[in-house]
Amino acid sequence: MPLRLEEWLPIYRRICEDFGFSEREDILAAQRLADLIGDRVEGYLEPVRKDLPESVLICGGSPRLADELSSMSVDRYVVVADSAASVLLDAGVKTSMIVTDLDGVVEDQVELNRAGAVVFVHAHGDNRRAIEKYIPLFPGPIIGTCQCDPPKGLVNFGGFTDGDRAACICAALGAERLYLAGFDFENPSEKPGRLQEVKRRKLAWAKQILHMLAEDRVKILDATSETEIP
Repeated sequence: MPLRLEEWLPIYRRICEDFGFSEREDILAAQRLADLIGDRVEGYLEPVRKDLPESVLICGGSPRLADELSSMSVDRYVVVADSAASVLLDAGVKTSMIVTDLDGVVEDQVELNRAGAVVFVHAHGDNRRAIEKYIPLFPGPIIGTCQCDPPKGLVNFGGFTDGDRAACICAALGAERLYLAGFDFENPSEKPGRLQEVKRRKLAWAKQILHMLAEDRVKILDATSETEIP
């Protein structure tokens, strides 16, 4: 079962306290994204819900993603979290959904969007400039998300990092088995200007959110071994 908004918002506020995030800045970013996207969510969300199968592959941004993909047959509906889009593009794997807060190689995400991948763009207090810069570049289907109370035109599915947010989105839209590739909760990938310890704390929250989905009867599985992730 998906996370309901009334379940998610208390978790979100605990995360804000943990990291010192500003809910006000999140609200401002969400409103700006809603202004730029307009009413497009109404036309795009229902087709995604209808097309989404019960079983999906969610690709995270771990450095080992390319190796994991090479060891499996990618025959599921593919969802990518932000920077993983570039790996899938390089591998020539068809991507159906992108979940991003626009800190990966956005040009690759735009290319996949042009090829038909639906993009779930996330607004938070730190990415307003990226929203302003990149939203006009996406030519295809785009749906806006946020982590605060959503303004009209945006949706809050729950989720903190792009990876666990992708899982929350898929669960909310009806997927029952989520196969994870490129997820490493202990060794976060390095990005310029990012403190590894902060990233580890974020991944600890992501893991906790995935456990909550699993407790609500959504199966979370390792894509390479096809065993449930404890």
